Amino acid sequence: MLETSGLSAETRPGMKPRPPRKNVMLAASISAGTVSAPVRIRNLSEAGAMIDGPALPSAGSTLMLSRLELSVTATVVWNRDGRCGLSLRAPITVDDWIAGVRTAAANAGLGQLRVDRIQSAIRSGEALPSETCAPAPKPVEADTIAPRIADELARVKRMLDSVGEQLADDVDVLMRHERAMQTFDIAAQIVDELSTVMSADDPVGALAGVQMHELRSRLAGQPTLT
Repeated sequence: MLETSGLSAETRPGMKPRPPRKNVMLAASISAGTVSAPVRIRNLSEAGAMIDGPALPSAGSTLMLSRLELSVTATVVWNRDGRCGLSLRAPITVDDWIAGVRTAAANAGLGQLRVDRIQSAIRSGEALPSETCAPAPKPVEADTIAPRIADELARVKRMLDSVGEQLADDVDVLMRHERAMQTFDIAAQIVDELSTVMSADDPVGALAGVQMHELRSRLAGQPTLT
């Protein structure tokens, strides 16, 4: 069920239908001038978002919403109960924001006319313009899935290592979140072990090489020590 940000889910008379929003939980930041603050994006559409955070601007404020390499100017429509609704100044691609990167298709240029046509179709409930339909995906061969998963797990491990190094450089973070940092390190090790198993020619045989005892037992379907 989509969150309604405290507003009626029904469209009021004289108002344009709001584009459908996707419930998410994304780390992001807002900024205005030299001031910035961390926020979480709670739901997101091509034209709006709801965020929460410790320091939110008042209704009518203009800010920059950013997530990794993506950013968009927005206006605060409402602010209450630790959350606020944003109206985005330019349409976005929701899946890009979830991934935190701009897709090749977007970089190649989705013309403004095409964007307007997509918006119009979504708001009116009509079918999307034919040129926006994605080509039929190529059949995926089963024996290529495991190596790709292994590559993605290795990528996640590198991301976790990078974040861990940055957090470890902050003594205050280490002091306040010692237990959480240890859990974070264990999670990174698990991802690394899974990547190794998935990339092996014989994944079942590779289980014997898993260094973490409890993980090895869980993967083998055996009870773990408590």
